[in-house]
Amino acid sequence: MADAANIRPRSDEQVIDADFVKSTFLHGVNLKTDDGVDLPDEAIDFYIQSATRWVERELNVIILPTSISSESHDYYWDDYANFAFVKLLNFPVRSVSKVAIRFPLTTELLAFDDEWYRIESVAGQVNLIPTQGSFSAILIGQGGSFLPLLYSGRDYVPHIIQVDYEAGFKDGEIPEDILHLIGMKASIGPLNIAGDLIAGAGIASKSVSLDGLSESLGTTSSATNAGYGARIIQYEKQIKETVSLLRRNYKGIEMVVA
Repeated sequence: MADAANIRPRSDEQVIDADFVKSTFLHGVNLKTDDGVDLPDEAIDFYIQSATRWVERELNVIILPTSISSESHDYYWDDYANFAFVKLLNFPVRSVSKVAIRFPLTTELLAFDDEWYRIESVAGQVNLIPTQGSFSAILIGQGGSFLPLLYSGRDYVPHIIQVDYEAGFKDGEIPEDILHLIGMKASIGPLNIAGDLIAGAGIASKSVSLDGLSESLGTTSSATNAGYGARIIQYEKQIKETVSLLRRNYKGIEMVVA
């Protein structure tokens, strides 16, 4: 068992560990076979990683640090008039390494000075606030435009803004409700396995007789129900309710204007 201080490590692979899942979500569950072999931590780690990716898809957020390269955005004059507003596709944003212009039919990049970047992490928003920098003379055109003179006066140019950045929650800042959701989801696989270990897969009861003495064991297992089915059903109910609440918080109302 890991020390309490290390029970929830933050790494590129997973956000909680097997000890945390066993002590918090599988407390009281016997994960040993009849011959005393434990369910390996590697199996629980697999369920943790799978649950993490599932939560990322359901909530449309990035949890683990993820590098995004050359994400394309269109140029709109109204957005650029408001300090080069760019709404990134993935959030929260940990850091931005490059905001640049990629001209059509060329691979050349003209990068903005990184001192210009102003980041709203949770919203996934980047603005450019001009300061003195090595590219300022090239990228500020007539009328204060942030684009080179070639595109002065254009209201719209597709896919010429390129952004390199890292998305995901910062170390130690993953919300507790997301960790709770991952833990519940990750525990369902081990609970299914543990249910079969109680008396055997699909066995509802068994008895042993010897010299006039008998012993019987009854479980909640059946051909269609796992030994820990009640706990699984409860977790699935909580997962459904939690996802519904968190989805409103992170995804909000999605709307398309035709």
